[in-house]
Amino acid sequence: MQFLTTELAQEMVERTMRILDKNINVMNADGVIIGSGERNRIGQKHDGARLVLTSGNSMEIDYKASLQLEGVRPGINLPICFREQVVGVIGITGEPENIRHHAELVKMAAELVLEQSFLLERVQWRQRIESEIVNQLISDSDVGDYQLKNRAAWLGMDLDKRRMAIIFQPVPSSEDAVHKMMHAIQYDKNADDLLGMTFRHELVLLREPISDHRLKHVVVQLQRTMENAVGGQVLVGIGTVAADISRLSLSFEHARDSLRLGKALDPEESIYFFESYQLERLFITAGVVEENVSWTDFYKPLTQEVELAHTLSIYIEEGGDLQRIVDRLYIHRNTLRYRLDKIQALTGKDPRHVKQLMELYMAQLMNQLS
Repeated sequence: MQFLTTELAQEMVERTMRILDKNINVMNADGVIIGSGERNRIGQKHDGARLVLTSGNSMEIDYKASLQLEGVRPGINLPICFREQVVGVIGITGEPENIRHHAELVKMAAELVLEQSFLLERVQWRQRIESEIVNQLISDSDVGDYQLKNRAAWLGMDLDKRRMAIIFQPVPSSEDAVHKMMHAIQYDKNADDLLGMTFRHELVLLREPISDHRLKHVVVQLQRTMENAVGGQVLVGIGTVAADISRLSLSFEHARDSLRLGKALDPEESIYFFESYQLERLFITAGVVEENVSWTDFYKPLTQEVELAHTLSIYIEEGGDLQRIVDRLYIHRNTLRYRLDKIQALTGKDPRHVKQLMELYMAQLMNQLS
């Protein structure tokens, strides 16, 4: 397995040279220079490195010794070790007596960079696998439960636990923004939570259910962290609790519907619970919004009357409580009665009649969602 890449070798060179005013070379397991402060040396063979790779020990090379070796200048060459294996060599250019006190520190720094890179790669590998599992769970794919559970077990995840889908959507949406969001909360999520990115540039969190109060608090904290990471707004859709993994696709669908409905009906909010939009989703599921809105023609006059349409919305939100309605609208009760009469005159529907109010509400929803 190749641990030392050209990109990583050059990173070692540049990090070290920012601190140490000496040229640094990094050689791979074949003794070829793959990173250097002197770019023209990249690709050259380095006999000193080959000797270090053979012996596994550091080697000091003075001016006289350098003349006997190919591609070598005075300096100190040290083995780069990873997992008790010599994977390359790092060399410091200069007379050994002048740089000897830096040698072990340079070696240690190189090995730390290599270890950091390896750990980062492991984290990224885990994120890719986790994201694939999330997408399979929410898409209701044909991958068997046994296979999914086995893959999750590699990550130490138990898919038999109850979970719910939560969607985080950056505004505007982009792949780069979602990557930033994922990185920002990677260590804030619970150990049993699953995190993944969809092709629509959404971040999906599958987490164990908790009480609504605690859930709102947790989601707000995650939302703030993500908004700081992307420098913009992040909307949240929260689905229902799935009793088992076969129901997670439905939970995800509910979370996505809550986002769609919430943005249309409550644009001033940024966190949307599916429970708040179940009636509205029934209309969508029935296909009424997309396929047939002719029965709502009676509502069309109100689309030209902003004040009346707003009054109807407040009337519905306050459940017909006249005092709260007039307080919110800053109007007199007589003015409210006049407006309700006007709505009835234009639509043929009386908001004070429960069945007709329901028809008005459904028509208003159709207008907002179509």
